[in-house]
Amino acid sequence: MGFAEFVGNDRVVSVLRRMLARDRIPGTLLFEGQQGVGKFTLATLFVRAALCEARRDDFCGECATCRPLAALDDLSALIRQARDERGRSDPEEVPLLLQPHPDVTVLVPDPTYIRMGQMRAVRRLSHSAASRGRRFVILDQAERLRVEFAGTLLKVLEEPPAGAHFLLLTHAPFELPSTVRSRAVPLGFAPLPREAIEQYLAKHRPKMPKKDRVLSAAVAAGSLGTALGLDLERYHQVREAALSYLGVAAGQQGNPSELFRATAELSGRSRRGQEEEPGGARAEFEFSLGVLYSLLSDVLYLKARAAGLGLHNPDVQTELGHLMGRIEWGWIASKVSGLDRIERGLRRNLNRQLALDSLALADLPAEIEVTSEPVGASQ
Repeated sequence: MGFAEFVGNDRVVSVLRRMLARDRIPGTLLFEGQQGVGKFTLATLFVRAALCEARRDDFCGECATCRPLAALDDLSALIRQARDERGRSDPEEVPLLLQPHPDVTVLVPDPTYIRMGQMRAVRRLSHSAASRGRRFVILDQAERLRVEFAGTLLKVLEEPPAGAHFLLLTHAPFELPSTVRSRAVPLGFAPLPREAIEQYLAKHRPKMPKKDRVLSAAVAAGSLGTALGLDLERYHQVREAALSYLGVAAGQQGNPSELFRATAELSGRSRRGQEEEPGGARAEFEFSLGVLYSLLSDVLYLKARAAGLGLHNPDVQTELGHLMGRIEWGWIASKVSGLDRIERGLRRNLNRQLALDSLALADLPAEIEVTSEPVGASQ
């Protein structure tokens, strides 16, 4: 896939291609935008074009540089390969570095945060000679860089070696230290229109039922990557638990034992024991939080009579309407604030199920009595 096939954010694509055509690439670029909007894909296209031996503002895909960089199309496979090669070695002594080409290094959280060992390795690599005059480092999920480790990166950004370029990708730019942000040229990625996502799915997944395309595009909220990677069966399962959870929290249902079943599902306890990738438990819980946020957003739109803005879950509007009739504005604000605190608490190895239980039970009406015990808590 070249620049012509990239979907959305034409302005950003145009800016990057002008940089390539003029051979003026900043030392550090900051790609800002929601998850799944195409930041990593566009970063890889940019790097491939910058190093291509045959073209200037795009890439040929056939030259000696382009061929190995095609591995960037499957980031998951690169990560698995690097972890397999490392084996049981100490992650600080053998940092997780993805290097499909000698002049290109990709950093990803290992498994939850960017480690000091990775930062030290990047500092060494940035000072080594590049085979084609330029060396690129793509730092995916840059917000996962611990503040105490950011100083190592900052030293390189302040005085970048000749030919070294850094692409920082993040959906939460203000979680990066201001000193890092100030040394980067920011490029903002906008969400894709819902219609554009539906059209893409219709073209590339013609066997997908229309109702599934509509729901996937609505749930994705502007993120093509989310729409493409969405497991609708899993989404329905989690959303059912989330609706039950919110119903109990709002006093709509009178049996809090349902709450504990719902939080077991949302926290991932019901899937415990299944083999998962490193960091998979956190990713599963973040998915559950995303579903809860989307439902609360829809309830807010309905209560404000602004459903025309586009519900994330249009197929359960009736259920959301029943929930809306039970709550006040302050209830929505308190639950969103509580989910924010839970999300921040993931950095401290939060007890996920207990946190969700506590948030729901905090506002239960006094006449509802808890008649059962939690089925257990999960870290």
